[in-house]
Amino acid sequence: MPFAPSSYPAVRICSLLVAAILAGCAAPASVSSTTVSRSVASDVESPSHGSGANVPSHPAAEVYTTETAVPDAGDPLAAQLAAEIEKARKRHGLGPMIRDGRLDRAARDIALLTAAAEIPAFDATASLLSYYGVVEPNPGMLLKQGDDGAEPGAVADLDHELSGNSAFAKWRRFGIGVKRAPGKWMAVLVFHEKNVDLSPVPRLLPSAGSAPLVGRIPPALHSPEVLVSPPRGSVARLPLAVHQGSFSARLECNQGDGMYQVEVVAQDTRGPGVVANFPVYCGIEPPPPLVTRSAPVARVSQPATIEEQLLLLINRDRQAQGLAPLVRDDRLSRIARRYSAEMSETGEVAHVSKRSGNVLDRVKAAGISPMPTTVAENVASALTAADAESGFMASPGHRDNILNPVLTHVGVGVAVGREEGGTVPLFFTQVFAGYGR
Repeated sequence: MPFAPSSYPAVRICSLLVAAILAGCAAPASVSSTTVSRSVASDVESPSHGSGANVPSHPAAEVYTTETAVPDAGDPLAAQLAAEIEKARKRHGLGPMIRDGRLDRAARDIALLTAAAEIPAFDATASLLSYYGVVEPNPGMLLKQGDDGAEPGAVADLDHELSGNSAFAKWRRFGIGVKRAPGKWMAVLVFHEKNVDLSPVPRLLPSAGSAPLVGRIPPALHSPEVLVSPPRGSVARLPLAVHQGSFSARLECNQGDGMYQVEVVAQDTRGPGVVANFPVYCGIEPPPPLVTRSAPVARVSQPATIEEQLLLLINRDRQAQGLAPLVRDDRLSRIARRYSAEMSETGEVAHVSKRSGNVLDRVKAAGISPMPTTVAENVASALTAADAESGFMASPGHRDNILNPVLTHVGVGVAVGREEGGTVPLFFTQVFAGYGR
């Protein structure tokens, strides 16, 4: 399943502000295999097992683009896995998936940073994707590993693993990287949806510079928006010209030198979703990708404990920006817990549910009085509270919800999913409310 954030700012009760992060894990293979829907956050920014000196393994991209690059020659196992992906798509009546050389390079670097019984670090994965010019949000990933000679089994298991993943039909691009050590190997497969065509955007702009943002979304999506989180100040929505799925805006370095996080959001029947998310550096050189240590697979603690952790992280991030902490509202928490439980049952992380509607419907159904004047929601599936909050804060729309001064109260709900691929996904809901005029 892909990690696909979506974002909107909190709004008055007459409209809905929502933001989403999708993540999860799938079933294991007979050769050691773990599927993760995105990389997992780690608090340690140091090389893993001495491999950091080899990352990045290729030069940086000069521009962001949705065009693919020529695949790398790579390890013979990568070619075998790629051929099996093509066969699996045909067997299931799906169109071809395109191999992208940029994802090959990111996958190999992720493999270099990841050890057995660990999950790739969130910050490192996001950093490597932007370093290689990829704009799509965090990918689905499959980690396979074994002893020398076990490669045929890994290839044979791939169809079963992919067909059991609900995102397989949606994926359009992939990359494969292989790491070998004496007697052992690890393969990292990276998968992406493609929900936007974007004209090239420079990774680096001069001080006070600007660049056009021109793109197109497919017919299944509508209502595109472009959000920017500047190095100073609050999240902004750029003025946008839209015509039949095409959109254009202009990114301006108007808040000083630093990193401007750009996010393109569009909507479908499940609500808003992020189709692109990438940093542009104004007046400063893009930093090298983070060499962040991979995180060990964690055991799940009690949901109530995880809710406490997430609430602390929310208020830590608000207080870091000089904002008052949010007040925990038990009524909002009950709404959040019920919706997290629903997402855990259905396995789908989205704002709009056939069963309970959208967040405004859920708040109204709870009979809260007085009714908030502003409502917002963040949802996610991740492995820890830190993972979820890191993903939210890396997305301008999610960040805008958490740091919105109009919002004064919050409810946090966590539900534990089914064990998949050796990990247990957690489903998170943050429901925000404001009671001002």
